Amino acid sequence: MKKSLYAILTFACALWTAGLAAQSHMVNLKNNLEPYGFLRAAAIFDTRDSKAGSGDLFYYRPLDKQTNLQGKDIYSNPSLKSYAITTRLGVNVTGYRYGSMKVAGKLEGDFYLMNGSTASLRLRHAYVDIFWDGLGYNEDSFSLRVGQGWHPMSADLPYCVNMETGAPFAPFNWSPQLMMEYSFAGRLRLTAGALYPMQFLPTGPAGESENYVRYGLIPELYGGISYTGERFTARAGADLISLRPRWRTTTRDFSQEDWHDIGTKVNDRITMINPFVYLQYENGLFKINAKSVFAQGGDHLRLMGGYALYDWRDPYEYKYTPLRSTVSFLSFSVGRTLQFMCMGGYMMNLGTQHNLPVDENGHCRSTDIYYSSAGDASIARMIRMTPTIAYNAGKLTVAVEYNNTTVQYGLSSRLNDFAIPKEDLHWVTNHRVMGVVRFSL
Repeated sequence: MKKSLYAILTFACALWTAGLAAQSHMVNLKNNLEPYGFLRAAAIFDTRDSKAGSGDLFYYRPLDKQTNLQGKDIYSNPSLKSYAITTRLGVNVTGYRYGSMKVAGKLEGDFYLMNGSTASLRLRHAYVDIFWDGLGYNEDSFSLRVGQGWHPMSADLPYCVNMETGAPFAPFNWSPQLMMEYSFAGRLRLTAGALYPMQFLPTGPAGESENYVRYGLIPELYGGISYTGERFTARAGADLISLRPRWRTTTRDFSQEDWHDIGTKVNDRITMINPFVYLQYENGLFKINAKSVFAQGGDHLRLMGGYALYDWRDPYEYKYTPLRSTVSFLSFSVGRTLQFMCMGGYMMNLGTQHNLPVDENGHCRSTDIYYSSAGDASIARMIRMTPTIAYNAGKLTVAVEYNNTTVQYGLSSRLNDFAIPKEDLHWVTNHRVMGVVRFSL
Protein backbone atom coordinates (compact mmCIF):
# COMPACT_ATOMS: atom_id res chain seq x y z
CA MET A 1 0.00 0.00 0.00
CA LYS A 2 2.84 2.36 0.96
CA LYS A 3 4.64 1.53 -2.28
CA SER A 4 1.51 2.29 -4.31
CA LEU A 5 0.96 5.59 -2.48
CA TYR A 6 4.60 6.53 -3.00
CA ALA A 7 4.34 5.73 -6.74
CA ILE A 8 1.22 7.91 -7.05
CA LEU A 9 2.86 10.83 -5.23
CA THR A 10 5.98 10.49 -7.36
CA PHE A 11 3.88 10.51 -10.56
CA ALA A 12 1.89 13.57 -9.36
CA CYS A 13 5.12 15.45 -8.56
CA ALA A 14 6.47 14.63 -12.01
CA LEU A 15 3.31 15.99 -13.66
CA TRP A 16 3.47 19.15 -11.50
CA THR A 17 7.14 19.67 -12.37
CA ALA A 18 6.40 19.15 -16.09
CA GLY A 19 3.58 21.68 -15.80
CA LEU A 20 5.93 24.26 -14.28
CA ALA A 21 8.45 23.61 -17.04
CA ALA A 22 5.76 24.05 -19.68
CA GLN A 23 4.62 27.31 -18.08
CA SER A 24 8.19 28.58 -18.15
CA HIS A 25 8.13 28.17 -21.92
CA MET A 26 4.67 29.75 -22.32
CA VAL A 27 4.83 33.46 -23.09
CA ASN A 28 1.63 35.42 -22.38
CA LEU A 29 1.96 38.78 -24.08
CA LYS A 30 -0.02 41.77 -22.85
CA ASN A 31 -3.18 42.76 -24.69
CA ASN A 32 -3.39 39.40 -26.43
CA LEU A 33 -7.18 39.73 -26.85
CA GLU A 34 -7.95 42.22 -29.61
CA PRO A 35 -11.66 42.93 -30.10
CA TYR A 36 -12.83 44.36 -33.42
CA GLY A 37 -15.96 44.87 -35.44
CA PHE A 38 -18.21 47.50 -36.94
CA LEU A 39 -21.71 48.92 -36.89
CA ARG A 40 -23.18 48.89 -40.39
CA ALA A 41 -26.44 50.14 -41.84
CA ALA A 42 -27.51 49.95 -45.49
CA ALA A 43 -30.40 51.16 -47.63
CA ILE A 44 -31.10 49.49 -51.00
CA PHE A 45 -33.18 50.40 -54.03
CA ASP A 46 -33.88 47.83 -56.78
CA THR A 47 -35.70 48.31 -60.06
CA ARG A 48 -36.98 44.69 -60.21
CA ASP A 49 -37.38 41.59 -58.07
CA SER A 50 -34.20 39.59 -57.72
CA LYS A 51 -32.77 36.44 -56.22
CA ALA A 52 -30.93 37.38 -53.03
CA GLY A 53 -30.28 36.00 -49.55
CA SER A 54 -30.47 37.30 -45.98
CA GLY A 55 -32.97 40.10 -46.35
CA ASP A 56 -32.00 40.84 -49.98
CA LEU A 57 -28.51 41.89 -48.89
CA PHE A 58 -26.55 39.00 -50.44
CA TYR A 59 -27.39 39.74 -54.07
CA TYR A 60 -27.24 37.22 -56.92
CA ARG A 61 -29.28 38.11 -60.03
CA PRO A 62 -32.47 39.67 -61.37
CA LEU A 63 -35.31 37.21 -61.89
CA ASP A 64 -36.26 36.26 -65.43
CA LYS A 65 -39.25 37.89 -67.07
CA GLN A 66 -42.63 36.29 -66.44
CA THR A 67 -45.70 37.82 -68.01
CA ASN A 68 -49.28 37.52 -66.81
CA LEU A 69 -52.43 37.39 -68.93
CA GLN A 70 -52.30 41.18 -69.29
CA GLY A 71 -48.81 40.96 -70.78
CA LYS A 72 -47.18 42.58 -67.73
CA ASP A 73 -43.86 41.40 -66.30
CA ILE A 74 -44.80 40.38 -62.74
CA TYR A 75 -41.21 40.86 -61.50
CA SER A 76 -40.88 44.44 -62.70
CA ASN A 77 -41.34 45.83 -59.20
CA PRO A 78 -39.18 48.69 -57.82
CA SER A 79 -38.45 48.20 -54.12
CA LEU A 80 -36.75 49.96 -51.22
CA LYS A 81 -35.43 48.39 -48.01
CA SER A 82 -33.08 49.16 -45.14
CA TYR A 83 -31.14 46.88 -42.77
CA ALA A 84 -28.51 46.97 -40.03
CA ILE A 85 -28.11 43.20 -39.57
CA THR A 86 -24.56 43.09 -40.91
CA THR A 87 -23.16 44.62 -37.72
CA ARG A 88 -20.16 42.44 -36.82
CA LEU A 89 -18.26 41.55 -33.65
CA GLY A 90 -15.04 39.57 -33.32
CA VAL A 91 -11.91 38.99 -31.28
CA ASN A 92 -8.38 38.03 -32.33
CA VAL A 93 -6.29 36.01 -29.88
CA THR A 94 -2.50 36.30 -30.14
CA GLY A 95 0.60 36.19 -28.02
CA TYR A 96 0.78 32.56 -26.88
CA ARG A 97 4.04 30.70 -27.45
CA TYR A 98 5.51 27.37 -26.42
CA GLY A 99 9.14 27.17 -27.49
CA SER A 100 9.16 27.77 -31.27
CA MET A 101 5.40 27.17 -31.53
CA LYS A 102 3.02 30.16 -31.55
CA VAL A 103 -0.74 29.92 -31.15
CA ALA A 104 -3.37 32.40 -32.32
CA GLY A 105 -7.10 32.30 -32.94
CA LYS A 106 -10.19 34.14 -34.10
CA LEU A 107 -13.85 34.21 -33.08
CA GLU A 108 -16.25 36.27 -35.22
CA GLY A 109 -19.99 36.61 -35.63
CA ASP A 110 -22.64 38.95 -36.97
CA PHE A 111 -26.43 39.30 -37.00
CA TYR A 112 -26.83 38.29 -40.63
CA LEU A 113 -28.97 35.22 -39.92
CA MET A 114 -32.62 36.12 -40.50
CA ASN A 115 -35.15 34.17 -38.41
CA GLY A 116 -38.36 35.53 -39.86
CA SER A 117 -38.23 39.26 -39.15
CA THR A 118 -35.63 38.85 -36.38
CA ALA A 119 -31.87 39.07 -36.92
CA SER A 120 -30.01 36.36 -35.00
CA LEU A 121 -26.36 36.02 -34.12
CA ARG A 122 -24.46 33.87 -36.62
CA LEU A 123 -21.02 32.29 -36.33
CA ARG A 124 -18.70 33.31 -39.17
CA HIS A 125 -15.19 32.33 -38.09
CA ALA A 126 -13.90 30.24 -35.19
CA TYR A 127 -10.45 28.77 -35.62
CA VAL A 128 -7.03 28.21 -34.08
CA ASP A 129 -3.77 28.94 -35.93
CA ILE A 130 -0.56 27.18 -34.90
CA PHE A 131 2.76 28.52 -36.27
CA TRP A 132 6.30 27.18 -36.33
CA ASP A 133 9.07 29.55 -37.45
CA GLY A 134 12.67 28.86 -38.35
CA LEU A 135 12.10 25.53 -40.08
CA GLY A 136 14.81 24.54 -42.55
CA TYR A 137 16.15 27.91 -43.64
CA ASN A 138 15.66 30.75 -41.16
CA GLU A 139 12.81 32.35 -43.13
CA ASP A 140 10.81 29.17 -43.62
CA SER A 141 7.66 28.67 -41.55
CA PHE A 142 4.78 26.23 -41.22
CA SER A 143 1.25 26.88 -39.99
CA LEU A 144 -1.83 24.82 -39.28
CA ARG A 145 -5.40 26.15 -39.16
CA VAL A 146 -8.12 24.15 -37.39
CA GLY A 147 -11.72 25.35 -37.23
CA GLN A 148 -14.09 27.38 -39.39
CA GLY A 149 -12.58 30.07 -41.60
CA TRP A 150 -12.43 31.45 -45.12
CA HIS A 151 -12.18 28.92 -47.92
CA PRO A 152 -8.76 29.54 -49.57
CA MET A 153 -10.49 30.29 -52.89
CA SER A 154 -12.51 33.06 -51.20
CA ALA A 155 -9.66 34.81 -49.41
CA ASP A 156 -9.03 37.43 -52.14
CA LEU A 157 -12.08 39.64 -52.60
CA PRO A 158 -12.83 42.38 -55.14
CA TYR A 159 -12.97 46.05 -54.13
CA CYS A 160 -16.61 46.89 -53.34
CA VAL A 161 -18.87 47.53 -50.32
CA ASN A 162 -21.69 45.05 -50.95
CA MET A 163 -22.02 42.04 -48.63
CA GLU A 164 -21.74 39.43 -51.38
CA THR A 165 -18.29 40.92 -52.20
CA GLY A 166 -18.44 39.92 -55.82
CA ALA A 167 -20.41 36.65 -55.63
CA PRO A 168 -21.47 34.92 -57.83
CA PHE A 169 -18.53 36.22 -59.91
CA ALA A 170 -16.06 35.34 -57.14
CA PRO A 171 -16.03 32.28 -54.87
CA PHE A 172 -17.61 32.95 -51.46
CA ASN A 173 -17.40 30.33 -48.75
CA TRP A 174 -16.20 29.69 -45.22
CA SER A 175 -16.08 26.15 -43.89
CA PRO A 176 -14.73 23.92 -41.12
CA GLN A 177 -11.24 22.98 -42.24
CA LEU A 178 -7.82 21.58 -41.51
CA MET A 179 -5.50 23.74 -43.62
CA MET A 180 -1.70 23.57 -43.74
CA GLU A 181 0.55 26.30 -45.09
CA TYR A 182 4.31 26.22 -45.72
CA SER A 183 6.17 29.48 -46.47
CA PHE A 184 9.61 29.24 -48.04
CA ALA A 185 12.13 31.13 -50.14
CA GLY A 186 10.94 34.40 -48.67
CA ARG A 187 7.93 34.97 -50.92
CA LEU A 188 6.44 31.56 -51.83
CA ARG A 189 3.71 29.75 -49.94
CA LEU A 190 2.17 26.29 -50.40
CA THR A 191 -1.32 25.66 -49.05
CA ALA A 192 -3.13 22.31 -48.77
CA GLY A 193 -5.87 20.86 -46.66
CA ALA A 194 -9.35 19.42 -46.24
CA LEU A 195 -12.69 21.15 -45.72
CA TYR A 196 -16.24 20.16 -44.86
CA PRO A 197 -19.33 21.98 -46.22
CA MET A 198 -21.42 23.45 -43.43
CA GLN A 199 -23.11 26.78 -44.26
CA PHE A 200 -22.36 26.76 -47.99
CA LEU A 201 -23.71 23.46 -49.28
CA PRO A 202 -23.56 21.49 -52.54
CA THR A 203 -26.82 20.67 -54.28
CA GLY A 204 -28.28 17.41 -55.51
CA PRO A 205 -31.44 15.28 -55.81
CA ALA A 206 -32.47 16.18 -52.23
CA GLY A 207 -31.64 19.88 -52.59
CA GLU A 208 -28.77 21.56 -50.77
CA SER A 209 -27.24 19.23 -48.19
CA GLU A 210 -23.99 18.28 -46.46
CA ASN A 211 -25.00 14.61 -46.75
CA TYR A 212 -23.51 14.30 -50.24
CA VAL A 213 -20.07 14.72 -48.63
CA ARG A 214 -20.97 13.19 -45.28
CA TYR A 215 -21.91 9.83 -46.82
CA GLY A 216 -19.35 10.17 -49.59
CA LEU A 217 -16.59 9.78 -46.97
CA ILE A 218 -14.20 12.02 -48.94
CA PRO A 219 -13.69 15.57 -47.62
CA GLU A 220 -13.45 18.57 -49.90
CA LEU A 221 -9.76 19.09 -50.77
CA TYR A 222 -7.72 22.15 -51.69
CA GLY A 223 -4.17 22.75 -52.92
CA GLY A 224 -2.52 25.96 -54.08
CA ILE A 225 0.63 28.05 -54.37
CA SER A 226 1.11 31.80 -53.82
CA TYR A 227 3.78 34.38 -54.55
CA THR A 228 3.77 37.65 -52.60
CA GLY A 229 6.06 40.51 -53.61
CA GLU A 230 6.28 44.12 -52.50
CA ARG A 231 3.60 45.22 -54.96
CA PHE A 232 2.57 42.07 -56.80
CA THR A 233 0.69 38.96 -55.62
CA ALA A 234 -0.08 35.86 -57.66
CA ARG A 235 -2.03 32.83 -56.59
CA ALA A 236 -3.18 29.60 -58.24
CA GLY A 237 -4.95 26.59 -56.85
CA ALA A 238 -7.77 24.10 -57.21
CA ASP A 239 -10.67 22.83 -55.15
CA LEU A 240 -11.81 19.20 -55.43
CA ILE A 241 -15.21 18.06 -54.19
CA SER A 242 -16.46 14.47 -54.46
CA LEU A 243 -20.19 13.89 -53.90
CA ARG A 244 -22.53 10.94 -53.55
CA PRO A 245 -25.85 12.26 -54.92
CA ARG A 246 -27.42 8.99 -53.72
CA TRP A 247 -25.97 6.68 -51.08
CA ARG A 248 -29.08 4.46 -50.88
CA THR A 249 -32.26 3.88 -52.84
CA THR A 250 -35.30 5.88 -51.80
CA THR A 251 -37.93 3.94 -53.79
CA ARG A 252 -38.97 0.32 -54.31
CA ASP A 253 -38.53 -1.38 -57.68
CA PHE A 254 -39.80 -4.95 -58.12
CA SER A 255 -40.00 -4.78 -61.92
CA GLN A 256 -36.51 -6.18 -62.55
CA GLU A 257 -34.82 -9.46 -61.81
CA ASP A 258 -32.36 -7.67 -59.50
CA TRP A 259 -35.17 -5.91 -57.59
CA HIS A 260 -34.42 -3.59 -54.72
CA ASP A 261 -36.24 -2.13 -51.74
CA ILE A 262 -35.84 1.24 -49.98
CA GLY A 263 -32.44 1.65 -48.35
CA THR A 264 -30.38 -0.50 -50.72
CA LYS A 265 -26.84 0.83 -50.99
CA VAL A 266 -25.80 2.37 -54.32
CA ASN A 267 -22.47 3.50 -55.80
CA ASP A 268 -23.29 6.97 -57.17
CA ARG A 269 -20.42 9.47 -57.22
CA ILE A 270 -19.35 12.61 -59.05
CA THR A 271 -15.99 14.34 -58.55
CA MET A 272 -15.47 17.94 -59.69
CA ILE A 273 -12.42 20.22 -59.77
CA ASN A 274 -12.48 24.04 -59.67
CA PRO A 275 -9.08 25.55 -60.62
CA PHE A 276 -8.46 29.30 -60.33
CA VAL A 277 -5.82 32.00 -60.80
CA TYR A 278 -5.58 35.33 -58.95
CA LEU A 279 -3.44 38.43 -59.62
CA GLN A 280 -3.08 41.62 -57.57
CA TYR A 281 -1.00 44.77 -57.93
CA GLU A 282 -0.67 47.65 -55.43
CA ASN A 283 1.15 50.96 -55.81
CA GLY A 284 0.45 53.59 -53.18
CA LEU A 285 -3.26 54.37 -53.11
CA PHE A 286 -3.93 52.40 -56.30
CA LYS A 287 -4.92 48.72 -56.15
CA ILE A 288 -6.10 46.35 -58.86
CA ASN A 289 -6.92 42.64 -58.70
CA ALA A 290 -8.48 39.93 -60.85
CA LYS A 291 -9.58 36.33 -60.40
CA SER A 292 -10.77 33.69 -62.85
CA VAL A 293 -12.27 30.27 -62.08
CA PHE A 294 -12.97 27.38 -64.43
CA ALA A 295 -15.90 26.04 -62.45
CA GLN A 296 -17.18 22.48 -62.48
CA GLY A 297 -20.24 22.62 -60.29
CA GLY A 298 -19.05 25.35 -57.93
CA ASP A 299 -22.44 25.81 -56.29
CA HIS A 300 -20.87 25.23 -52.83
CA LEU A 301 -18.68 28.27 -53.61
CA ARG A 302 -21.77 30.38 -54.39
CA LEU A 303 -21.04 30.19 -58.12
CA MET A 304 -23.74 29.55 -60.71
CA GLY A 305 -23.47 25.82 -61.39
CA GLY A 306 -24.17 22.26 -60.38
CA TYR A 307 -24.29 18.93 -62.19
CA ALA A 308 -26.66 16.70 -64.16
CA LEU A 309 -27.73 13.07 -64.36
CA TYR A 310 -27.03 11.55 -67.78
CA ASP A 311 -27.27 7.76 -67.32
CA TRP A 312 -29.73 6.00 -64.99
CA ARG A 313 -29.82 2.57 -66.64
CA ASP A 314 -28.01 0.90 -63.73
CA PRO A 315 -30.27 1.42 -60.67
CA TYR A 316 -27.27 0.93 -58.37
CA GLU A 317 -24.92 3.39 -60.05
CA TYR A 318 -26.29 6.50 -61.73
CA LYS A 319 -23.80 8.55 -63.73
CA TYR A 320 -23.45 12.32 -63.49
CA THR A 321 -21.63 15.09 -65.33
CA PRO A 322 -20.61 18.54 -64.04
CA LEU A 323 -22.05 21.80 -65.34
CA ARG A 324 -19.08 23.95 -66.38
CA SER A 325 -18.66 27.70 -66.56
CA THR A 326 -16.04 30.43 -66.62
CA VAL A 327 -16.34 32.97 -63.81
CA SER A 328 -14.15 36.08 -63.57
CA PHE A 329 -13.89 39.51 -61.98
CA LEU A 330 -11.64 42.54 -62.35
CA SER A 331 -11.68 45.35 -59.78
CA PHE A 332 -9.66 48.36 -58.68
CA SER A 333 -9.53 50.93 -55.88
CA VAL A 334 -7.92 54.37 -55.79
CA GLY A 335 -7.80 57.01 -53.05
CA ARG A 336 -8.02 56.99 -49.26
CA THR A 337 -10.23 59.71 -47.77
CA LEU A 338 -12.20 59.97 -50.99
CA GLN A 339 -12.08 56.48 -52.44
CA PHE A 340 -13.33 55.25 -55.80
CA MET A 341 -13.80 51.52 -56.46
CA CYS A 342 -15.21 49.51 -59.34
CA MET A 343 -15.73 45.80 -60.02
CA GLY A 344 -16.66 44.10 -63.28
CA GLY A 345 -17.79 40.46 -63.34
CA TYR A 346 -18.53 37.99 -66.12
CA MET A 347 -19.92 34.44 -66.12
CA MET A 348 -20.49 32.19 -69.15
CA ASN A 349 -22.30 28.85 -69.15
CA LEU A 350 -20.19 26.18 -70.93
CA GLY A 351 -22.68 23.37 -70.42
CA THR A 352 -22.12 19.82 -69.23
CA GLN A 353 -18.98 17.80 -69.78
CA HIS A 354 -20.96 14.81 -71.06
CA ASN A 355 -23.96 15.22 -73.31
CA LEU A 356 -27.41 14.45 -71.88
CA PRO A 357 -30.24 12.32 -73.28
CA VAL A 358 -32.75 14.43 -75.23
CA ASP A 359 -36.31 14.06 -76.47
CA GLU A 360 -37.50 14.10 -80.08
CA ASN A 361 -37.12 17.89 -80.13
CA GLY A 362 -33.48 17.80 -79.01
CA HIS A 363 -34.21 19.05 -75.46
CA CYS A 364 -32.84 17.47 -72.28
CA ARG A 365 -34.94 16.92 -69.16
CA SER A 366 -34.65 19.84 -66.78
CA THR A 367 -35.50 17.50 -63.87
CA ASP A 368 -32.10 15.80 -64.39
CA ILE A 369 -30.23 19.04 -63.67
CA TYR A 370 -29.23 19.91 -60.10
CA TYR A 371 -28.44 23.61 -60.08
CA SER A 372 -27.45 26.10 -57.40
CA SER A 373 -30.48 27.39 -55.49
CA ALA A 374 -29.21 30.92 -56.15
CA GLY A 375 -29.16 30.37 -59.90
CA ASP A 376 -31.20 28.91 -62.71
CA ALA A 377 -30.31 26.38 -65.40
CA SER A 378 -31.69 28.76 -68.04
CA ILE A 379 -28.80 31.24 -67.52
CA ALA A 380 -26.53 31.54 -70.57
CA ARG A 381 -24.30 34.33 -69.23
CA MET A 382 -24.14 37.09 -66.62
CA ILE A 383 -22.49 40.50 -66.45
CA ARG A 384 -22.08 42.87 -63.50
CA MET A 385 -20.61 46.35 -63.01
CA THR A 386 -20.41 48.00 -59.57
CA PRO A 387 -18.84 51.49 -59.42
CA THR A 388 -18.56 52.76 -55.82
CA ILE A 389 -17.62 56.03 -54.20
CA ALA A 390 -16.76 56.15 -50.50
CA TYR A 391 -15.79 58.86 -48.03
CA ASN A 392 -13.56 57.59 -45.21
CA ALA A 393 -13.19 59.82 -42.13
CA GLY A 394 -11.15 57.77 -39.71
CA LYS A 395 -13.38 54.96 -38.45
CA LEU A 396 -16.45 56.29 -40.26
CA THR A 397 -17.22 55.29 -43.86
CA VAL A 398 -20.09 56.57 -45.99
CA ALA A 399 -20.43 54.92 -49.41
CA VAL A 400 -22.78 54.75 -52.37
CA GLU A 401 -22.60 51.83 -54.80
CA TYR A 402 -24.40 51.30 -58.10
CA ASN A 403 -24.90 47.67 -59.17
CA ASN A 404 -25.87 46.83 -62.73
CA THR A 405 -26.42 43.08 -63.08
CA THR A 406 -27.56 41.77 -66.47
CA VAL A 407 -28.45 38.14 -67.20
CA GLN A 408 -29.01 36.44 -70.52
CA TYR A 409 -31.77 33.88 -70.04
CA GLY A 410 -33.17 31.19 -72.32
CA LEU A 411 -36.01 28.71 -71.91
CA SER A 412 -35.24 26.18 -69.16
CA SER A 413 -37.60 23.70 -70.82
CA ARG A 414 -35.61 23.84 -74.07
CA LEU A 415 -31.99 23.23 -73.10
CA ASN A 416 -29.86 21.34 -75.60
CA ASP A 417 -28.00 18.08 -74.96
CA PHE A 418 -25.27 19.96 -73.05
CA ALA A 419 -27.83 21.82 -70.88
CA ILE A 420 -27.11 25.14 -72.61
CA PRO A 421 -30.06 27.46 -73.34
CA LYS A 422 -30.20 28.20 -77.06
CA GLU A 423 -33.80 29.26 -77.63
CA ASP A 424 -35.58 32.54 -76.84
CA LEU A 425 -32.38 34.16 -75.54
CA HIS A 426 -33.07 37.55 -73.94
CA TRP A 427 -31.43 39.94 -71.49
CA VAL A 428 -32.82 41.01 -68.10
CA THR A 429 -31.28 43.85 -66.04
CA ASN A 430 -31.65 45.08 -62.50
CA HIS A 431 -30.37 48.48 -61.35
CA ARG A 432 -29.45 48.47 -57.66
CA VAL A 433 -28.35 51.49 -55.65
CA MET A 434 -26.95 50.86 -52.17
CA GLY A 435 -26.07 53.42 -49.51
CA VAL A 436 -23.85 52.25 -46.65
CA VAL A 437 -22.79 53.82 -43.35
CA ARG A 438 -20.18 51.91 -41.36
CA PHE A 439 -18.45 52.78 -38.09
CA SER A 440 -15.51 50.59 -37.10
CA LEU A 441 -15.12 49.71 -33.44
